[in-house]
Amino acid sequence: MKFSAYMFIRNGLRGGYTFMEAIENVLPFVDEFFVLEGKSDDGTLEALEAFSKLNPKIRIESKTPAYVNVAKDEKGGVLLGAAFEEARQKCDGDWLVQVQADTVFHPLTLLAVRDFLMRQGAGWKYDAIEIVRDQYRWNWQEMYREDHLALIFRKAAGKVFGDALNVKISGKISGRLVPLFDKFPLADSAWVFFENLAGKQEGCREIWTTPENHGEGGDFPWYDRATGRSFSSDLAAYRENGTMPPFWREKTNPFVERLPSNLLPLFGSEKYKIAPRFSVANGSYGPSAADIEEMRAKIQSFPVPLGHRIDCMVREAFHALLWGLAGPFAPGSKGK
Repeated sequence: MKFSAYMFIRNGLRGGYTFMEAIENVLPFVDEFFVLEGKSDDGTLEALEAFSKLNPKIRIESKTPAYVNVAKDEKGGVLLGAAFEEARQKCDGDWLVQVQADTVFHPLTLLAVRDFLMRQGAGWKYDAIEIVRDQYRWNWQEMYREDHLALIFRKAAGKVFGDALNVKISGKISGRLVPLFDKFPLADSAWVFFENLAGKQEGCREIWTTPENHGEGGDFPWYDRATGRSFSSDLAAYRENGTMPPFWREKTNPFVERLPSNLLPLFGSEKYKIAPRFSVANGSYGPSAADIEEMRAKIQSFPVPLGHRIDCMVREAFHALLWGLAGPFAPGSKGK
């Protein structure tokens, strides 16, 4: 069973995406990582190319996405989903992992999924795995939304659509690992660094025409509503004297134990930049054998709710009966 991961990204540095960490946490547990890069002009491609020299699993193709060259009123039908779908088709794996440029997988996620599909023989029972993504803001101090997504799936069963938030699955989605992902979720880090909001806003305006969400003229309406402050004023003050709003300087984070450890150094950063480890040999994240065993111990010790266990037992009994009735035609049978 071959696993491939894929990503589409354009101007990730300017947008403040933690895309290097997003790739890094998935890379040890997949057989290849395909990146469709959208002809960035901010150094994103150069950063990816330097990273790829550290790991031959990374493949990069650079081309301008279709939505860049269409009129604003036509972008609704040519959004990120088309670019992600193109990247999906370039993968060779049986199972795929869709990695958003601003969503960092906890390493336990991929390890748990691989163990579940390969050790428990679930690879032929299901077509996708339901995972949990937490969306944070205010320097990771507040989790404001939890998404249940099918971003790990059998290649033939999934298709990306819309804004690439989720994948349309034709087949059975397993939720057996949801209790584990509730404890070790994916982290959406798009909105957690104050100084990156202007870049994120620019990236949003490139694709969507929704001023009520992504602002016009330098404003961020949702920011103003949520904080009772003015994003434009806060950003001007930051650029003038380096002073961030108080809630961004605070580092009391109730979710710190749930996040991947390689994101911890980013807490409270005054300016996010590509970590030095990505520019030196052997600098990227690579779990040791001891790390793997420790992660597996966490996976195995996590209690699975009774309802999930019963559901699994019923499904396994049904499949055993089905294959018994199929006789020589069952998978793995040599026939007569």
